Amino acid sequence: MTAARPRRRRPGAPSPTISACLMVRDEARVLPRCLRSIAGAYDELCIVDTGSTDATLEIARKAGARIHSFTGCNGADGRIEDFAAGRNAALGIATGDWILQIDADEVLAPGGVARLRRHSRNRALTSVAVTMSSEGARWLSIRMHRRSGLSYVGRLHEYTERDGETRTLSDRSIVITNRPDKRGKESAAQRNMRLLHLEIADHPDNARAMFQLGNELRCLGRLEEAIAQYRAAVALDTYGHGRFAARYYLAICYLLQQDWERAIVAALDGMRVDPRYAEAHCLLGDAYFAQGALAHAGQWYRSALCCGSPPDTPMAVQLWAYGTYPRKRLRMVTAAARATGST
Repeated sequence: MTAARPRRRRPGAPSPTISACLMVRDEARVLPRCLRSIAGAYDELCIVDTGSTDATLEIARKAGARIHSFTGCNGADGRIEDFAAGRNAALGIATGDWILQIDADEVLAPGGVARLRRHSRNRALTSVAVTMSSEGARWLSIRMHRRSGLSYVGRLHEYTERDGETRTLSDRSIVITNRPDKRGKESAAQRNMRLLHLEIADHPDNARAMFQLGNELRCLGRLEEAIAQYRAAVALDTYGHGRFAARYYLAICYLLQQDWERAIVAALDGMRVDPRYAEAHCLLGDAYFAQGALAHAGQWYRSALCCGSPPDTPMAVQLWAYGTYPRKRLRMVTAAARATGST
């Protein structure tokens, strides 16, 4: 991602407009909170509803939204099957110069509105990446795009494609936090597993989907199945953004199984791909610590501290790995060494 220098606006030039685009279904409990957080960030509110039966549409109408009821993204059973189709339906009713993509269960942190408005006036940019936050993980995600030439691709965890050159600015100070409420709805894990199995059935060589399915299986504790998906993604090695992450989460699975040697091999393979991630350094420290190899453990925790700040990446990073955790573990290494007389 490359930052572009702002260009001075011509006197009297109209301000660029922003369309906030949301894809919703039964979001009455969370939609007002989201809309309050983005108040002032948009000139036009575009909402695609994929089959709500609660008060979602009433809330959207009161907010002055342009509403499009669209079920072409659903399967025969009425459940969502293609997120990109829904996003593209929202694009189809938007008229703004920019698209602000946000979900109903997300909240834009204070200060974000003014910064998004300021970046929209930068004529050199085509997109803006912001910090996403969820359950202790943070990563960069492009959430504001110039509308012209834009389209979404992907059944799940959809991403954008654009005609022509892309110039992206990353603004870490803009934070969008995921705060889901799945009461009475299909859980995210159930939905994701369902869609990923459909995607892999349609595209058996989709390393991205294999990696994502591995993540879902790992979170459910189905480690052997997760390992198989991560190993398949690593073998294909065609998902560029996930090359490190597939190896790291493979190492996590082995660590959880207390298979220290395989965990070490997988973590080292991840570091070979990209050494910037402190998570892998911490994992190596954990694997050696579990085996009582205190000197090696200390070496890797210190190495984690040398990684500095988390890298700019569209993949999730665990902030604890960049300071708090390795320092805590180094204290444990020191205490264990004193207790065993190995200092």
